[in-house]
Amino acid sequence: MDKLKKSTTQHKAKVRLGDDLEELRQRLAELEADVAESLKTVAALQESERNYRILLDESSDPIFTFYPDGQYRYVNRAFADGVGRNLNEIIGKKIWDVFPKDEADKRYAAVKWVFENGITKVIEVRVPRPDGDTYYLTTVKPILNTQNAVISVICISKEITERKRMEQELQHLSTHDILTGLYNRNFFEVEMARLQTSRLFPVSIVVADVDNLKTVNDRNGHSAGDELIRKVAYLLRKSFRSEDIVARIGGDEFATLLPEMNEMDTQALVDRLRYNLAKLDDPLSNLSIGMAIGKEGCNLPDVMRLADDRMYQDKAAHKKGAKIK
Repeated sequence: MDKLKKSTTQHKAKVRLGDDLEELRQRLAELEADVAESLKTVAALQESERNYRILLDESSDPIFTFYPDGQYRYVNRAFADGVGRNLNEIIGKKIWDVFPKDEADKRYAAVKWVFENGITKVIEVRVPRPDGDTYYLTTVKPILNTQNAVISVICISKEITERKRMEQELQHLSTHDILTGLYNRNFFEVEMARLQTSRLFPVSIVVADVDNLKTVNDRNGHSAGDELIRKVAYLLRKSFRSEDIVARIGGDEFATLLPEMNEMDTQALVDRLRYNLAKLDDPLSNLSIGMAIGKEGCNLPDVMRLADDRMYQDKAAHKKGAKIK
């Protein structure tokens, strides 16, 4: 009887052991299948990452990523070429190592803001280059982890140099006279309004008018008249200070705003203009000139009218063969 019980117990133990071994084999098989699937997933992710990096590396648009302190985490070839440096001179370095301080500060301010707010930001940036500055529109995007925390920032830039050049050209055309390159009347009036509320008084205004433009046009044609206008514009630029606003405000009329200039100093510049004009040794190159000084509290348009009146007095004197200063 005892032997039978022992035999039955041993048999049951063997059955349980066999069941346990089978369960282990099944779990091992499942584990191997999971590992194989995980390896496939890892391989797929690695392949995807390789393809993604190739796309980034070969993109014609500059692409780069940052750490929170402004250190470059990754840059592609287009970015390195754009700033004229090798990849190893950028990756691991900070923005200030690559760009002048003003440009670096502007870039870091945008990067810092995206790190703090987790929201995409678009900025316009300039890349100084010896062969001419380039301009980019840069989209700064946050990279989030599973907890929606910003772990990095990626920037993608589009070059807008040509668009920027056209904008600057249009801006120039809106403020400058095409024939002479001087400021135009609109810009002159805007600056006069600005000076009206400034602390740059006294403000002098000098008005000059070409005496013989009609004679030159009638005798030698309008191209000769245009050349005379350009010649006068050159003399005005040469005679006044670089900070003065010299403008062509009409066909043959010019005006100059001189901030922080008293009567004596203004007269000295007008005398220099007359001297430079006399050196041309051209009897048809003559100007009628009027000047007026605006002191603090004055109305500059009234000062402008006074300078204009004095210019006409000078023109009338020229017709009589005399000169008034």
